[in-house]
Amino acid sequence: MNALAHSVNRSAQAIAGAGSSGGYEGGRRDSRRTRSWRPTGGSAAADLLPDLPDLVARSRDLERNSPLALGAIQTKVNGVIGTGLRLKSQLDFRVLGLSEEQAIAAQDDIEREFELWQRDADWSGVLHWMDMQRLIYRSARVSGDIGVVRRYRKDAGQTYGLKLVLIEGDRVCNPNRMADSDRIKGGVQVSASGVVEGYHFSDRHPGDMMGGALKWNFVPRVGTNGSKLMLLPFQMQRPGQPRGVPLLAPIVQLVKQLKDLTDAEINAAVNDAMLFAFEQLGADDDADHVISAPGAEGEQQTADGELKIEDLAIITTANGSTVEMHTPSRPNTAFEPFMLAIIKQMGVVLEIPFELMIMHFSASFSASRGALEIAWKGFLSEKAWFEREVADVVFEWFFTEAVATGRLKAKGFLTEAGKRMAWLGKQWIGPTRIQINPQVEANADQKDLEMGTKTRDQIITERTGGDFQRKHAQLTHEEMARRKDGIGQSAPAPAATSAKPNPKPADEPDDDGETKKDDDK
Repeated sequence: MNALAHSVNRSAQAIAGAGSSGGYEGGRRDSRRTRSWRPTGGSAAADLLPDLPDLVARSRDLERNSPLALGAIQTKVNGVIGTGLRLKSQLDFRVLGLSEEQAIAAQDDIEREFELWQRDADWSGVLHWMDMQRLIYRSARVSGDIGVVRRYRKDAGQTYGLKLVLIEGDRVCNPNRMADSDRIKGGVQVSASGVVEGYHFSDRHPGDMMGGALKWNFVPRVGTNGSKLMLLPFQMQRPGQPRGVPLLAPIVQLVKQLKDLTDAEINAAVNDAMLFAFEQLGADDDADHVISAPGAEGEQQTADGELKIEDLAIITTANGSTVEMHTPSRPNTAFEPFMLAIIKQMGVVLEIPFELMIMHFSASFSASRGALEIAWKGFLSEKAWFEREVADVVFEWFFTEAVATGRLKAKGFLTEAGKRMAWLGKQWIGPTRIQINPQVEANADQKDLEMGTKTRDQIITERTGGDFQRKHAQLTHEEMARRKDGIGQSAPAPAATSAKPNPKPADEPDDDGETKKDDDK
C-alpha cells in the first residue's frame, strides 16, 4: 500500500508539473531531449560495485596501451608524490615542555630514525618507502583503491620490524565470492550502524594463473588498542561509498574511442603513404590479361589482376594500357584540432590543464603560469589527501615502534593523547612548484617575505625543496669557510675622522714600491 501511495503521489506531481514553468528543466519528463534519459537512483554501493571490475580492468588497459592515459597518470603521480614525500618533523615544543634547541635536536633524531626505517619498509624487501608512496598513490588512482596492511618482521641486520604489505584492490572481495549483503559489500565489512569493521581479501590475486582454490582472510580496520591495522585509501565521492572509483572512470569510453581514432588515422596515413597505381586497360585488352614483370633472379612473375611494382623495377605493360599514380592525401589536417578539443575536455575531468596534458607550452607567459597554478592547487589537494590517508598513519606506526623499543625518547607519547599529537607533528615535503621564469618567481617571493605573507621556510619548501634549519646551517658553514679563506670579503670602510688626511707627496712610493706621478692623481 505504501508503494502504491508513493507511485500515485509521484504521478500526480508529474501531471501537475507537466504544464508548469517552475522547477528544474533538467528534471522534466516531457522534454524531447530528456524523456529517454532515466538514470537509476541507486545507493553509492549499488551504482558502483556491479561495474567496478570492468572499470578497473579497462582503466588498467588504457594505462598500458593509451599514451594519453598513461601520460595523464604519470603527470598526477609526479605532481603529487614526485620522488617521494620526505618527512620533516615539527614538534609542538611548548606542549612537550621542551626548549627550542631541545626540540630541534629531537626533530633531527626522529628524521634520522625514520630514514633508517625507510630502507626496509617493504614486506617483500624490494621497495624503498619513497618508491612505495608512488606505487600506493598510482594504484589508488588507477584501480580506485589499494590495501596497505601493517605487519611485523625484523630480519637480520634490520633495526625496525615494521613492514608494509600492499594488496591490490582486486584481492579485496567478498569471501567465497558471495553476493553483496548489508554487512559485506565489495569485501568491506561494516557493522549494523555502518562503521567499517575490516576487510576481506583473498590469499592471491583472483586473476592469477596459479591453480588451486582461493582462501580469504579478514583483517580488522582497527586493533584492540585503537591503532589502525589496515588501510584502504580511496577518494570518497558519496556517503556510504565502500570502494574507490578509478580516476579514468568518467572518461574510459572517451579515451578508448580517441585511442581507436588515433590508431585508425595512423594506419590510414601509413597505407596512404605507400606508392601504388591503377592500371587502365585498353578497349581491346582482355580483362583476364596477365602482366609479367622480371623477378629478382630474372624469372617472370605473374599477378592476378594486380600490378606489383618492386623498387627500381622497370615493368612493361600491355599495349594500350595506362598507369594512373595515386596521390597521397594524408595525414588528415582536421585530426589534430579535433584531438586537442577532446583532450581539453579530458583535462577538466582529470584536473590537469591542457598544457600539461600535451606537455607543450605555446601560449603566453601569463596563460602558461595560470595553467601551472591550477595544476599546483590540484596537486596540493591530492597530496593532502595522501598524507591524511596513508603517510600520517604509517609515520604513527613507525613512531610507536621507535618509542616502544627505546630508539626514541618521547615522554607522554604512549599515555597522553595531547602529547602524542605533539610528538607526531610533521610536514611532508613533496615536489616543488614548477617555475616558468625563476627570476619572476624569486622577485615575488622576496616581496612576500618583505610583506610578511610568507616565511623563508615556506618559500624554500615551495621553490627549491628542503627546510630552513638545514639550509641555514649549511649557508652559515659555507659563509664561515669563505671568510676563513678570504673569499667574498669586502674591504673595510675607512674610519670617519674630522681632520682631513695629509696627501702623500707626489714622489712618495706606494705600498707596492712604485712612485705615484702627478698624472696618476
